[in-house]
Amino acid sequence: MSQELLTRVGSAMHYDFCPWANRYVYWLKRPIGWVVLAFAASLLLGIYVSQQAYMAAGIVAAVGIIGALWPWISMMGIRGELSWTPSRCEEEEIIDTTLTITNRWPWPAWGLVVQADDAISNQVNAPGQPISLSKVPAWTRSRFWWDCQPSSRGIYPKRQVRLTTAFPFGIWSSSRILKVDEPLVVWPRTVRLTDVPENSGTQHLGIGGLSQRVGDDGDWMGVRPYREGDSLRQVHWAQTARRDNLVVFERQSRSRQSVSIALDALAATRCSPEERDWMLRVLASLANHLLQHAWNVRLHIGERWQVLHMGNRVSFMDQLAAWESPAQAQLAPPVFGRDCGVAIAVISHTQNNSTLGDDSSYGENRIHRFMTWSKTIDEASPEIIPRNAWIIGVGSEADEQLREAWRQACQMGISQEAVAP
Repeated sequence: MSQELLTRVGSAMHYDFCPWANRYVYWLKRPIGWVVLAFAASLLLGIYVSQQAYMAAGIVAAVGIIGALWPWISMMGIRGELSWTPSRCEEEEIIDTTLTITNRWPWPAWGLVVQADDAISNQVNAPGQPISLSKVPAWTRSRFWWDCQPSSRGIYPKRQVRLTTAFPFGIWSSSRILKVDEPLVVWPRTVRLTDVPENSGTQHLGIGGLSQRVGDDGDWMGVRPYREGDSLRQVHWAQTARRDNLVVFERQSRSRQSVSIALDALAATRCSPEERDWMLRVLASLANHLLQHAWNVRLHIGERWQVLHMGNRVSFMDQLAAWESPAQAQLAPPVFGRDCGVAIAVISHTQNNSTLGDDSSYGENRIHRFMTWSKTIDEASPEIIPRNAWIIGVGSEADEQLREAWRQACQMGISQEAVAP
């Protein structure tokens, strides 16, 4: 009974009985509001009660003026710059943050606080605590370091980074924008996968077999003039001596498998941010893993197909870091086609009737799906699970579930002729 009474009293004390008056009294939430109120009260006491109250009004006015002007004067001589090493990282990766502050005044600056996104302004060993500096010496250029661990993808800072101070009385704060030359790009976290699928019907593994096209692998096919970047081990010294110019061997090229990976962008626009981030993590993990094993990788994340290779991998990961759900009218459903190689769709349980599984030109049973699931996996009834689908729950065990799903897909022979699991 007593606990219930305390709960009711607490609710009554936090209830806003006069919301219409908030616009008139909210200024009292700031310390400067109480200073103004104390000054007005002192003046009234001096007029109607005793002239000695004028002294108190003068003291209150002096405190208010000094407390408002001193932070502004201090920040006039402060310049700051924020940087990261490295400037790109994955989610939950620890990076070094450097804050450089130049104090041009002949007196120190006290009580400086960094106001920025929590992902970059919180220390790893003190989450939730803002970065605060007790003192910056006079006429110095000081550097401060801390480790931050961004927990979500994105381009940081997402808002202006400010250096603020309210010294000495804390009744008024002044700020200055910190300079950020290069933003921090946080990529979606990739899960380390170990299995490599075999090409169904051949003995060539994921690294690819050899073809009769010119390349740098396999048997010799002929000779050609030396080009900058060729290895000296490929020099044909007999032909070089005969022609008095460097001549190198030509070899066979590697025949590589192709994979087309599409993101269910329509479902990504309707699911929760946490599930959307996991869809991008699955996409990035599969694409990077197959790219490292010399597959030809094509990707579709809502607008058009694009080819992923080592040369544009960084720009592609930057695109995933900044990816936001486009308008539904801008979404172009991907068409896999019969020449797309292995077809993989990253989908969500939010929208199971996605067009990613209805491509009649390729065949629904040949599209492999990795489906994110924001609820408990045990709640997934077989009726709502598409064919060729592996479920990855959104949670602490999602990494292991993705590894297991990929291992099962590779063991079953993930290819154009695969059957439902």
